[in-house]
Amino acid sequence: MIDFSYFSRLFDQQKVDLTATEARWDRRADEVSTFTVSDDDVAWQTVARHLELNGARVLEISCGAGRHLEKFLRAGARVSGVEISGKMCQYTRERLDRTGLDWRPDQLVHASWEHIDLSGRDWHHAFDLVFVNMSPALSSTVMLKKALDATHRGLYIASHSHREDQLLATLQDALGLEKRNPGQRYANDLYLTFNILYGWGYFPQLQFEERTRTRDHQPEYILERYASWLWRDQAPDDADRERLLQLLQGRADKDGNVRGRSRDVIGHLWLDKTMRK
Repeated sequence: MIDFSYFSRLFDQQKVDLTATEARWDRRADEVSTFTVSDDDVAWQTVARHLELNGARVLEISCGAGRHLEKFLRAGARVSGVEISGKMCQYTRERLDRTGLDWRPDQLVHASWEHIDLSGRDWHHAFDLVFVNMSPALSSTVMLKKALDATHRGLYIASHSHREDQLLATLQDALGLEKRNPGQRYANDLYLTFNILYGWGYFPQLQFEERTRTRDHQPEYILERYASWLWRDQAPDDADRERLLQLLQGRADKDGNVRGRSRDVIGHLWLDKTMRK
């Protein structure tokens, strides 16, 4: 007999620094605000295949700058969002306002998922879909259970299961730092989540997609993006940042850009809460 509590124990070993998390996503808000959602986006396609969005009530946990909320709103859904970054929340408000569609600003909450009180917001079993895309907000079985309690039907979770970054590996070698892939500490989360949900009596579905990308960015942008990956456990000092900037400037092309190549394997989990043992 399988001991499903094993997966819960592994999942609950994570440690979360909410202050550092908010600061990190505030720094990335300008960049994330430029992201959009295409019709071939796997997250969008997964949800649309399983749920009629017109008239549905949707909650996105860690809604970022609102790109998926906008897509859901345009499809006729009634949207709510939770986001730890205040700057991201402002971008989301502006984005949803620009649609000209009706939505309730009070349903966009600047908070961590840990600080959301479902009873206080009347969010118990309130949603047709709880949507969690590329977010570590479900950082424990308690937070996962809270997400499950918020929906009466659909739960969608997407996460990186494997990541490779050629530029990151090159910089790690040049700086003499430990070789670690971005998101390494969360790489097994979706596997654990699948087994926890199955152990709770549900039948989650899981599929994977592979993405390979080549991107060109200015050294200053890469400095901000990669510093937290290179020095994960402590912030780099001024000397570290200057050395990294010089390395990047030395790799820049004639247009001042640095090229990076990445390979991501992304897992997409769908759960219909009405189907269970």
